[in-house]
Amino acid sequence: MSDPTLPSPSSPLSPSPASTADVPPTGGQAVAPASGATVIYGVGTDILQISRVVGVMTRTDGRFAERVLGPEELKVYHARQSRSAVRGLAYLCTRFAAKEAVSKAIGLGMRWPMTWRAVQTLNAPSGKPVVVASGELVQWLAERQLSIEISITDEKEYAVAFAIASRNVGNIRNIASEKTQ
Repeated sequence: MSDPTLPSPSSPLSPSPASTADVPPTGGQAVAPASGATVIYGVGTDILQISRVVGVMTRTDGRFAERVLGPEELKVYHARQSRSAVRGLAYLCTRFAAKEAVSKAIGLGMRWPMTWRAVQTLNAPSGKPVVVASGELVQWLAERQLSIEISITDEKEYAVAFAIASRNVGNIRNIASEKTQ
C-alpha cells in the first residue's frame, strides 16, 4: 500500500506535496522507495550517546546544530528546543545518527556529494521519517536509481538510526563494481 504523501512509485525522486512544514522543502528530493521488487544496495546503522553531543554543543556554543542540520531540520530543532531542551537535543541526535546511517548505506561515508546538510530526515504527515536529499547528492542517487528507507529512535541516553538503500530490480547493473570504483 502506498502512502499518498510520498513521491509516486513511477517517480522515486520527485518531491512530496508541501502540505505541512515537516514534508520535503522546495529544492529537496524525497528519496522514496520505488514500486515492485527491489534489491538492497547498502545498509547503514548508527548509535550515538547523547551525552557526547551535549559536550560538543557546549564546546561550540550550539553551532554544532547549524553545522549538521539542514534548513528544514534546523527549523524543527529550534521549535522543539524552545519547548523542551531535552527533546530538542534528542531531535538533533536522531538526525545526526540518520545522516551517519545514510552515508554508510550509500557507501560514501562523509565525502562528496554526501555532506551533513545534503541529507535531511523530515517527517511525512503520518509521522514516518523520510530522507530528503539536496544538491549534487540528488543527482548521485538518481544516477544509481537509489531510494532510502530510514528508521530513527531515541531513549534517554542514546539515539539510533537504521537506513536501507535499495534499487528497483528492473534497473540493476553491476552494483558490486559500482561500489568499488
